Amino acid sequence: MGLALLGAVLLVLGADGLLGAALAWWGSLLAVLAVWGGDLLWAARRTLTVVALGAALLGGAVGWLVGGQGALLVWAVLSATATTQALWLLGQPAALVRLKWLRTHLKPWMVLLALAVLVRIPVPLWPEGFALISLVQMLLISLAALWWGYAQVGARIGLLFALAFALGLGVELLGSKTGLPFGQYTYLGAPPPTVLGVPLIVPLGWFALVLSAHGLAGGRPWLTGLLVVAWDLGLEALMPARGYWAWQDPHPLWYGAPLQNYLAWFAVGALISWMYGRLGPELHRNRSFAWAYRLEALFIPVGLALFGLWPAALVCGLAMNALAWGSYLRRAGGPGRVPMTEG
Repeated sequence: MGLALLGAVLLVLGADGLLGAALAWWGSLLAVLAVWGGDLLWAARRTLTVVALGAALLGGAVGWLVGGQGALLVWAVLSATATTQALWLLGQPAALVRLKWLRTHLKPWMVLLALAVLVRIPVPLWPEGFALISLVQMLLISLAALWWGYAQVGARIGLLFALAFALGLGVELLGSKTGLPFGQYTYLGAPPPTVLGVPLIVPLGWFALVLSAHGLAGGRPWLTGLLVVAWDLGLEALMPARGYWAWQDPHPLWYGAPLQNYLAWFAVGALISWMYGRLGPELHRNRSFAWAYRLEALFIPVGLALFGLWPAALVCGLAMNALAWGSYLRRAGGPGRVPMTEG
């Protein structure tokens, strides 16, 4: 993923479009191949390297003669490497067994969550499409949450969605009109679609991301509150910068947001978590949807960095990932394999 992130940075900075696109696209594909069969690829690294370099040199030489750009050589090397690895894995029985296992265990909500990750990729290439990409991403995460939740609590997930959405919308309307409980801010000029002036992704986020944090916290409202505060450390830098809301509070603490904003986030997150625990206790017994929060913890700091919000990227990244991965790594370090459900 390092190559992909470097490519994204180059695209955002406008340094070299062709080189940035090569690194972003092929770097992402190489990361997927590494997850699929990194151990198998490493065992055959010498043969694969020779074949990939031969193909890359041939393709790069042709590209250089035609276009005269060094970036074409990089494109050739990366594309040849990825193609060689993919074709080789498709011929390995062990790799095919893994694909079969994936088809057997893959759930629809997992596909939706994976799509929510993939739709973020065009952001460096199309920063002006941030609002549309964010909407699609949050819709996919919310659909994943509903699908996963239905498997846990049945039709009650519809009631929980309605309650969390209404509560999230209600506190945002109250906050933007009166300054309570978050502080003085406004949604004036926010990208559509909106609900009573509040961007749709906001109450959807209160439903879906708090649900994920609730599972990650094991149903403990106080820990869910901390998880959503860590998330908001990034949101308060990113979303005002993209025009979703504007702070006007006389006592700013972090990117214009006052201390009371984070206290309110803790309280609302904990309240929704308590509601989930009371009406759907099964939701925190299966922690698999905690992956939505973990993925957010990985991607939102990258987005902050791409838009030049480095302090927020560092603080939010450290806070979210410390909370998101701590328990998982402790479980993984214990005896036995950690299942996807984590309990």
